[in-house]
Amino acid sequence: MKKFMVFAMVLSGLLASAQTNKKAEQGATGTTQAHMDLENKWVGALVKGDSAALDSIFVDTYVDTDEHSQRTDKQGVLAVVKSGHLKLQSIKLSDMHVCEYGNSAVVTGGAEQAGNFKGQPVTARIIFTDTFVRKNGKWKAAASHRSAV
Repeated sequence: MKKFMVFAMVLSGLLASAQTNKKAEQGATGTTQAHMDLENKWVGALVKGDSAALDSIFVDTYVDTDEHSQRTDKQGVLAVVKSGHLKLQSIKLSDMHVCEYGNSAVVTGGAEQAGNFKGQPVTARIIFTDTFVRKNGKWKAAASHRSAV
């Protein structure tokens, strides 16, 4: 059950050729666009099962909280992705909003996703909150929280 939660979190943190809400894309500039691009890279890595890309996105102390109130650290998330038990066909991001606070930023949004974890379907619709920190000039994900819709 815990691994399923990690899967959902990672999935929500967000998959497949991810698309952002057109309204958000049109209004995004500078670092706001950088955060949206990072979210899209994140979901793309989830769909491809690319643990190396995810490793580069997360800080070492990354924590994921999934739809079932389960927390998983960075190594746990990477282990689930490497196992091949998570199979995501697509993730479509929507309604993303970015709020920056100096060297930290919060991205909120929603996602529709398709796939399964160990043969069980993933939560089809979620909302998420992702927290980013700027380390050595690069934005990295520090925490993610998802809820089922």
